[in-house]
Amino acid sequence: MSSTEARQAAEAFLTEHGITTVRIAGTDIDGLLRGKRIPVDYFLESVWDKGSNIADILFGWDVADEPMTNLTFTGWHTAYPDVTLLPDLSTLRLAPWDPNAATVLCDIVRLDGSPLELSPRTLLKNVVSQARAAGYEPAAAYEFEFYVFKQSPEELAASSWRDAEPLTSGNRTYSIYRGTSTEYLIGEIRESLRECGIFIEASNSEHGPGQFEVNIHYSDAVSAADQAVILKHAVKEIAVKHGHTATFMAKVRSEWAGSSGHLHQSLSNLDGTAAFANPSDSGSLSSVGLNYIAGLVEMAPAFMALYCPTVNSYKRIEGGSWAGSSATWGRDNRTVACRAIPATGHAARVENRIAGADANPYLVVAANVAAGLHGVVNGLTPPAAMTGNAYEATDGSAVLLPTSLQAATAALRASETARKLLGDAFVDHFALTRDWETRQFGRAVTDWETARYMEMI
Repeated sequence: MSSTEARQAAEAFLTEHGITTVRIAGTDIDGLLRGKRIPVDYFLESVWDKGSNIADILFGWDVADEPMTNLTFTGWHTAYPDVTLLPDLSTLRLAPWDPNAATVLCDIVRLDGSPLELSPRTLLKNVVSQARAAGYEPAAAYEFEFYVFKQSPEELAASSWRDAEPLTSGNRTYSIYRGTSTEYLIGEIRESLRECGIFIEASNSEHGPGQFEVNIHYSDAVSAADQAVILKHAVKEIAVKHGHTATFMAKVRSEWAGSSGHLHQSLSNLDGTAAFANPSDSGSLSSVGLNYIAGLVEMAPAFMALYCPTVNSYKRIEGGSWAGSSATWGRDNRTVACRAIPATGHAARVENRIAGADANPYLVVAANVAAGLHGVVNGLTPPAAMTGNAYEATDGSAVLLPTSLQAATAALRASETARKLLGDAFVDHFALTRDWETRQFGRAVTDWETARYMEMI
């Protein structure tokens, strides 16, 4: 489709649906959508192909909008110059929860139009290009867990986030009965996402009070990450509409289940055939699938900071918590990091169970595809498949992954393979942002410290 045809298609779509505002956005390092609301006339006049400039502090502040002072890419020393949000019209879709609005995702580029290597979406697109050059097309699908609380964000903030009441009580995983009472919210989320072209295969109550899971249908790798980003923001926006708060925080309470962002993934050959299917043995993945798993397992320690990017993330991966906490794999085994799911055709896939729901989907998908491709291109052989409970393995076969953000950041920074796969500029910048996050936590006085020490010491 030519640029003129793309613009005409966009205008027809926006007119047909009575759109008055176009939300243009890209993600920062933490996966938060940052952007602007543009009147539809001006979008069609200029922004659709020229984009809109925005300060590069997009990659210079943390999740709380505090400027990170330890960066080299941007900061007060560079005076925060502009970069450009450049709409990708193939992502234009309705935002049904925001009346008369549409959303278009953007690539974040330099003012001269050249790619910005720190942009998470650009990083993923580069990795996908490498996969295609090697003869493969990656596909992926996210399954997310999240919590919903009865109070609004303003109400929770007023109580310093201490008195959050979950939307439901107790643990009622897969409960059809319990799900009926929350269908006003979860049903609206499913239907709203359907209206904007994101097919939710299923939703269910999960293991924590007020916790839910949604499963997105598979698509190509970039679209899978696009859809995951939109879903996370849709859930939060729709929850606020109902006076609630939704969170993808990895571990909300120490006694409650963590929230994961498991990624299902596979490769197709460029002729469209399934690369992971094993016609001679439907109970096992193909040699390409096993090579891919080997790459995932080898790179799991180095990519841990991408999968678990916050201090809180590491409270979710303690043993027995339904999260991958060791560099292991197994066939249909939910205690390992990489769960092989042999099947016929394109249903043959791998599930990486390490990442939390708090991670940036573009970075998670990029890291997975890069690691898997590393295994395929180099013909890596995976270690022996884990059988039984990986959390209880005592024979040394379950090598533990980094257990803190500080350790994970050090592993990423030291990995020459990670630098080769993702680039020095990205690795160095991301590592500095995680250094900042660790430092901010180290300066905080927590409720645990106050309760433990104030009276007795």
